[in-house]
Amino acid sequence: MGTSNRCLTMREERLLRQAMARRKDAARDFAVFRALLTTGMRISEFLSLTVPEVKAALAIERLLVPASRRKGEACDLFVYLRGEAREAFADLLKLAGDDGPLVPGRDGRPLTPRAYQLRLKRWAHESGVDDRLSPHWLRHTFGAQFCRMSTASPTETCIRLANLLGHADPRTCSHYLTMSRDDDPGAAIETAFRCRKRITKAQARRAFELRAA
Repeated sequence: MGTSNRCLTMREERLLRQAMARRKDAARDFAVFRALLTTGMRISEFLSLTVPEVKAALAIERLLVPASRRKGEACDLFVYLRGEAREAFADLLKLAGDDGPLVPGRDGRPLTPRAYQLRLKRWAHESGVDDRLSPHWLRHTFGAQFCRMSTASPTETCIRLANLLGHADPRTCSHYLTMSRDDDPGAAIETAFRCRKRITKAQARRAFELRAA
């Protein structure tokens, strides 16, 4: 399967949501799924988050992941926590302890990307979705949906998306412009990528530095 179609169709997203939403034992898996789908974060970056970091981020509705914790990236990642993204992170806080990883594994350390991938494949199988599904598909889905909804020029769309995904070079986002597995690419998709409340990067960085205070 090429990069051009490693993303969810709207039908597949709906089936996964329905499968997890109706199962009480899927509460955490569903919250992680929604958080990744509505932020475009890499699974490794997401699983590196701690409870204090997320509490501080929800207070200002913007999350910082420093470049030092990002695979192959030279820039910080700033994530908007609005709408469903905020709800998903808040749900995870309710399921986590007072401190430590936001998504802990059985040993108390952060859940591994491989462990969540296996759980996601379980839900893919149960909902009848392509079992090649991986957490990175959710990042691709975020990018594809953003491009589909954008009314800006392709260049400006890639610049904006690069900012949301934390890429230093907007050209790396060009493949999202044609990434789709939907039969009807013009259909409406409910997303919440923009933030009306302006939080500067300096403010987000200070909140990150003071998270344990």
